[in-house]
This record gives sequence, structure tokens and C-alpha cells, in this order.
Amino acid sequence: MEHYILAIKKEAISAVTHRIDNALYFDTIYIGGGTPSLVPARLLSALMDELSSIFHMRSRSEMEITIECNPESVQKTWIHAMKEAGINRISLGVQDLTPEGLKLLGRIHSVNDALKAVDTIREAGIKNLSIDLIYSLPGQDKTWLEKTLKIASSLCPEHLSAYELTIEPDTRFASLVAKGALKLPKEETRLDLTKYVESFLESKGLFQYEISNFARIGHECNHNINYWTGGDYLGLGCGAVSFFNNTRYFNTSNLLQYLDCIEKKGMAIAQEETLNKEARFRETLIMWLRMTKGADIKALYRRFGIELFSYYGKTIDKLCNQGLLEVSKDADTLRLTKRGQYISNYVLSHLV
Repeated sequence: MEHYILAIKKEAISAVTHRIDNALYFDTIYIGGGTPSLVPARLLSALMDELSSIFHMRSRSEMEITIECNPESVQKTWIHAMKEAGINRISLGVQDLTPEGLKLLGRIHSVNDALKAVDTIREAGIKNLSIDLIYSLPGQDKTWLEKTLKIASSLCPEHLSAYELTIEPDTRFASLVAKGALKLPKEETRLDLTKYVESFLESKGLFQYEISNFARIGHECNHNINYWTGGDYLGLGCGAVSFFNNTRYFNTSNLLQYLDCIEKKGMAIAQEETLNKEARFRETLIMWLRMTKGADIKALYRRFGIELFSYYGKTIDKLCNQGLLEVSKDADTLRLTKRGQYISNYVLSHLV
């Protein structure tokens, strides 16, 4: 772990020296991927100090600084040390709050572990807690989902992410589904569960601000909003992705290769992708439409010099006539309708 943290520090220094504009100013930090809560507090605290000295950024008290945690790895001394280091937002990977759901997902924590983790986080004085949930599990119905949602809402999180289960290729789930050992909910059931998640969380004061994300007013995730609205970002570490100067950089996802590249070159970029103006415009629009407020049409024009309705011609009209997109009365915003959100992949495929 010490070797890896040292490599991240070297990559950060190299990024300032060779890659990013010195004027680039950071106002959020997100420590995620894997289980960073397994890393000793002294290493993460030292890393935070290094990042503050290397990059131009707000004071830590003014920044949104998130770290991902799994419930079984949340320890009292570690959480307190993280708060001292400036961490002010925790993203807790709960996923489900029933024994059957946790077993199905292969999670090693129990429901009680999750409850204890939240108590520990709150006792440390962390006032911004996000909980991750996965639903539409094989065999799941509203009664099962309600159990998880009731417990999750009782924990009073400021933010909650609810993702419909997606079966990725070459995974254990994919193999079991192919064999018929696991049966996913039918499309109609998945839609009913999605609607139930939305109505339940809204009744608890968590409003939907993105297709899969809900928050109390003022607690939306600023780091993710930057992604969704097409902002620049710098990723450090094995498998990290960065985007600035219209170029996307992909670090190698092989750990030993990452460490070797950083040691020799200070960088571990395995691939680069530079987008032309039109491609960047399309990508930004598609990501922005994930937010329930929709995409700011005038902001898109200021950034890219492309007029939305002229560019897409009759496509926008067609999707609006189908009840999948809508334009605000002042013609400043394009957004997905509620129906459009439920089939967002279909709608957005027309704008690629």
C-alpha cells in the first residue's frame, strides 16, 4: 500500500509538470474504486497533505472531499483520522439491507455491520453521508425492496444512489443467468421497482436530481455533477481516467505495470482519446440529460458554438413528439420526460 500511495504522489507531481494547465483549479476530491477504507489512515492523511501542496485547490474545509467505504471496513479510529484529514463526505457501499440480498450479491458485511458503520460515521461528526443501493435483484419484489428502503431511509442519509442491477459480461452473475440458475425480474417488474424507489425516496425528502441519484436539498454530489455537465477532471492511480483539453486519458489497469510506469516515467497512460468539437458536444449533451433539470441549451452553445436544434434537425422534434424529451417554455433547457428517463438508453442513442 505504501508503494502504491507513493506512486500516486509521483503521478500527481508529474501531472502538474507535464500534463495539466497550472491554472486548473480543483474544488472536489473523490477517493474511490476498490476499497480505500482498507488503506491505513496515516497513508491517506499524508496523501491528502501532498495533494494540497501539489495542486491549486480550495481549502479543505471549503471542498467536497469524498471517500468510498465498505461497511465491514469502517473503524472508529480510521473514520476520525479521515475527518481530521479533511474528508467530509462518506459514500457507503451498502448495496442491500436484507440478509438474502447481501448473500445474493456476495457481500461480506451483514445488515448489522452496515448499521454500525453508519453509527461510527455519524459519531465521528461526518455530516454528509451517501448510501449506495442496488435493486432489481433476481427474485426481488416490492416487499423485499421496501425492507431495504425503510432501513436505508431510517439512517437519514443526505444522499442515496440507487442502481438497477446490470449484468456485466464475464462475471459470475452472467454465467448463472446464462445457465438459468438466476432469473432476473421481467422488464415490467423492473419498471415497477424503479417507480417504487423514486416515490418512496421522494416521500422521505430525497429528491431525484439524476437518473440514479437522490439527495436532500443542498447535498447533491458536486464531484459527479462536474462529470455530468462535461467538466474537466484529473484521475490518479491504477485504472484512473482523466479528461482535460478535450482529451481523455486512460491509465493502465494492470497494477504492476502502473507501478513500473510511474517509477520510470511518472505517468502510466495506456491510451488517449481526443474528441473533436462535435463529438464533445454530443457527449456533453448526453451526460447532461441524465440530470433531471436537463441540459442548459445556452451554456452548450457558449461552450461549443453549436446550435442544438439546428444540429439535430428533426430528431429533437421526433423525440419530443414521442413524449421522451421536452423543451422548457423559455427554450433554455432540454430534459428527459419521466417516460424518457425510464428508457433513457433508447432516447440517448438517438443523440450519439
